[in-house]
Amino acid sequence: MVYRQLCICDVEPVYLKRLAAYLNRHPGFLWKIKTYTDLKVCLKERPEILLVSGSAIAQYTEGEIDPELLNSDGCRMILLEDDKDNPGISPAVWKYQSAARLYEDLLEILAEEVLQNTEVIGVYGPANGPEAEFFAEKLGKEYLKKGEVLIVPLTEFSIRSQETSDGSGIGEWFYYQSQKPAGKNRLSDWSYTLGELDYLRGFQTIYDRREVGLDGWRDFYREGLRKSRYSTVILVFDRLPDYMEMFMWCDEIYVKWGDDGFGNLRKEIFEKMTSYMEINELKNKLKEYE
Repeated sequence: MVYRQLCICDVEPVYLKRLAAYLNRHPGFLWKIKTYTDLKVCLKERPEILLVSGSAIAQYTEGEIDPELLNSDGCRMILLEDDKDNPGISPAVWKYQSAARLYEDLLEILAEEVLQNTEVIGVYGPANGPEAEFFAEKLGKEYLKKGEVLIVPLTEFSIRSQETSDGSGIGEWFYYQSQKPAGKNRLSDWSYTLGELDYLRGFQTIYDRREVGLDGWRDFYREGLRKSRYSTVILVFDRLPDYMEMFMWCDEIYVKWGDDGFGNLRKEIFEKMTSYMEINELKNKLKEYE
């Protein structure tokens, strides 16, 4: 795999070090990161993409920069906007925000050049939804070594349903997608953090969930999940989804058929259903857990 070069130039070396460390933790971000505190030295490297702060530009030429020098070398500039005046560079990302938010801004700007690397895992517990959620949290902590983890309970009752202050969650995300507003389109705009994991609250009612059609779920997986900043997203089910495609779009599914004496029956019925629907390949995604 060929990695391109992204140069980041700012006058604060500690900021550069921390931002580069965060970006380098994301395997889907296919750039070699190089940092500079001197824009003149940076430009000599002929960067393909340059993320440069207003302060670095001001330090270089008192706020003026030679566009021919950059355009002739095929350099794509992105302004790291700070408290200095914008010298007319677009697009721009705000410097004084979390590294996670800045990363998401870059994902949107460089959308076609970013590997969609988010792994989508399903946890299916038809006999015990809360137990499936607890297992999802345990699994999520194991996946933290790969990067940030988001847990999305699509269960009828969630063990975390009362822990959001404003009640927003996946239902609101779908609503905003249908309205196509200027902001709050990212899943992280609706998620909350508890300990080391992020959570997106599930639907408030089963009727809200049923209002989402197949195309809406496809966009959720393709645009919401796969293009998010999260390395891993874990979806929790306590019943079959409204569309079996939601299982098919997962990379793998952990399942526990149940210890109540009906586990084998549930498994048998599931296998007959997948055969009838001619989606036998779904069986290859299943991993049983204890």
